[in-house]
Amino acid sequence: MNRLIKTILLLSIGFHFVQGQEERSIFTQDQLLWYIENYHPIAQQGKLLIQQGESSVRAARGGFDPKLFANLDQKQFDDKEYYSILNSGLKIPTWYGLEFKTGFDQNRGVYLNPENKVPNGGLWYGGVSVSLGQGLFIDQRRAELQKAKVFALSSAAEQRALMNELYFDAIKQYWKWVQAYNEYQVYEESVTLAVTRFTAVKNSYLLGDKPAIDTLEAKIQVQNRELARNEYRLAYQNATLELSNYLWFENNTPLEITDELRPPLFDEIELSNTTSFDTLQAFVNAVPNAHPDMQIYQFKLSTLEIERKLKAEKIKPKLNLNYNFLSEPVGDNFLNNVSSQNYKWGIEFSLPIFLREQRGNLQLAKYKIENTTFGQRQKQLEIENKVLSYFNEHVALRKQVDIYRDAVSNYSSLLEGERIKFNIGESSLFLVNSRESSLIEARLKAIALVSKYNISSAGIDYASGRLYK
Repeated sequence: MNRLIKTILLLSIGFHFVQGQEERSIFTQDQLLWYIENYHPIAQQGKLLIQQGESSVRAARGGFDPKLFANLDQKQFDDKEYYSILNSGLKIPTWYGLEFKTGFDQNRGVYLNPENKVPNGGLWYGGVSVSLGQGLFIDQRRAELQKAKVFALSSAAEQRALMNELYFDAIKQYWKWVQAYNEYQVYEESVTLAVTRFTAVKNSYLLGDKPAIDTLEAKIQVQNRELARNEYRLAYQNATLELSNYLWFENNTPLEITDELRPPLFDEIELSNTTSFDTLQAFVNAVPNAHPDMQIYQFKLSTLEIERKLKAEKIKPKLNLNYNFLSEPVGDNFLNNVSSQNYKWGIEFSLPIFLREQRGNLQLAKYKIENTTFGQRQKQLEIENKVLSYFNEHVALRKQVDIYRDAVSNYSSLLEGERIKFNIGESSLFLVNSRESSLIEARLKAIALVSKYNISSAGIDYASGRLYK
């Protein structure tokens, strides 16, 4: 039942009629990539990277969430309430290093510390804390949010890099599958021709028109081609299994490429246009900003720059100022009793004398940036050379494909002429087999070149980071 379901799913792609074969569905490269993008486990992992980036930003924003707080400290002994200290309120941090605070104190007790005494109705307060030295321009909380935003962008680039790699691996396997199938078809046809010729030569021998040695040679040719066909059939079956590794469906259900599916035949393959040098140059120029690997380096440098700014900020002295107005809750509105004469304020200052830890951490942060920059430059050179390498291969293979397609046509003409001569007794079976073997080799070479050409065409997009958009 599972196999039937898998077959039905893949058969829903659509059918094409191929002369000489039963009606079978052609499984295309685009259909393969569609399955990969929507269902492949690695593609799902890539989507998780995006979600992780979004979650990291959400978590970092939590550092700026308003916070309710309450503290209650009581002591009761020998039927006496020594003290009861209640402090509750609300803190509101902001992006600019300011923290607003409002609260209510309700303290009482026989032995209450005088500094904690408040009116019987309690005491409202409200104010602000601000860092005028270290933390004025950046602090740990702001740095974490900035890094989280960079991480979210970096996650998107990592997802593109992951899919770019997955797509190319799948495309290479797809064209190996196409190549294996067409090679198998060449020998399937060659066996049919050899069997037909053996039958004809055998009949001619029985009629006295051909010597017995010709029947032996024709039989050996059938056997050799059957052996080769079996080898190519095994290669095709294994290539099918390898390609099936990339096919998944809903609920992590693996799919199989069944016999109802087939690759395109050699004559059905449409070659992509050769990439022009101007297009190549545009790809190379876009590498520093458009390639996902280069974007990852840029985001890494952005994160390191945030760290450097944070380390540089810690060289400054700490200078924190706190101010709170005080108000006794009398009447309907405690703000009626706000007075500039009622306040509480404080200032905090500290500065290490030698700053060795801070200066050392800052220098380390600079070294990390410099080291990453070297890696970025090396990576850019490698990517650009890889693009050029695939382009050179792409151009050379296109010329070879054209040459071998023409060679296949010429070998076919030679074989047809030799068959005619053989039929009228002016040629030998050996020459016919030789011409046929040359044609088979040319067809196999042409098939391999077409496969390599399509891989190199995708390789240009892969190397320039454009295969998955």
